[in-house]
Amino acid sequence: MKVLVFSDSHSYNAGMFWAVEREAPDAVLHLGDHTDDARELERAWPQLPVYRVRGNNDYQPDTPLYACVRLGGVPVYITHGHRDRVSMLGCGIVPQRAREEGCGLAFFGHTHRMMLERVGGVLVCNPGSISLPRDGRAGFARLTIEDGQARLLALLSEDGALLRQERIG
Repeated sequence: MKVLVFSDSHSYNAGMFWAVEREAPDAVLHLGDHTDDARELERAWPQLPVYRVRGNNDYQPDTPLYACVRLGGVPVYITHGHRDRVSMLGCGIVPQRAREEGCGLAFFGHTHRMMLERVGGVLVCNPGSISLPRDGRAGFARLTIEDGQARLLALLSEDGALLRQERIG
């Protein structure tokens, strides 16, 4: 199973659309700021499961602030992060919340900066911003799940170039 993870699209959908066309994922996670962009993906690919959470620039009460989604049997915690005390230097309480939800993998956005690190037994990732990066390159993440196990997590630039990769499990 291939899952693409986007955050902070801010109405710039071209990068997400190109990535979905190129990567042909089995699911998409959108970590907020602008969840309407995730709805655009759903309209363009109605068969594609799109999971989303609300960011600090989203106001749809039907979209949760955080969620634990099960992808290929793997529980994954997703949040925008603005309520989880994330900062440019760290992931705040995201690892703690993920552990509380029984997740060993967590994604957040908000800072517009890519990050991938293990904290307290949780692999925590910020895919950066697909539209307005604060660390130089617009990008996203690709999670690969095989046989009910998360296997590989890659950070990619908007054009699909590999920036960093981490083997899981």
